[in-house]
Amino acid sequence: MASKADRNVSVLSYVIGIPLAIILVVWTLWITLTAFIGGQAPFFFIEFTGFSLLRGLFWFLIVDPLVLTLAYWIFMLVMMPLDAVAAGLGALGDRRKK
Repeated sequence: MASKADRNVSVLSYVIGIPLAIILVVWTLWITLTAFIGGQAPFFFIEFTGFSLLRGLFWFLIVDPLVLTLAYWIFMLVMMPLDAVAAGLGALGDRRKK
């Protein structure tokens, strides 16, 4: 049986982690699509003019992995302390039962 600390971390990861991951994937796809077809890139102050296969492939193969890596690091910087607090509170709850 899982301890309360494990359950707290699992719930926190599901409640915060999954929606943030979905938002990140949609945002990345949106930026990549605008790199291919042109337009204003969301949250980047870059205006792409017209369709460009080369620019889109460059963005997809070079820029997207960099953006996703940076977003992963920021995500872990936020989630690790939250998971640690949740695990600590769960451990305190398990300790008080005994």
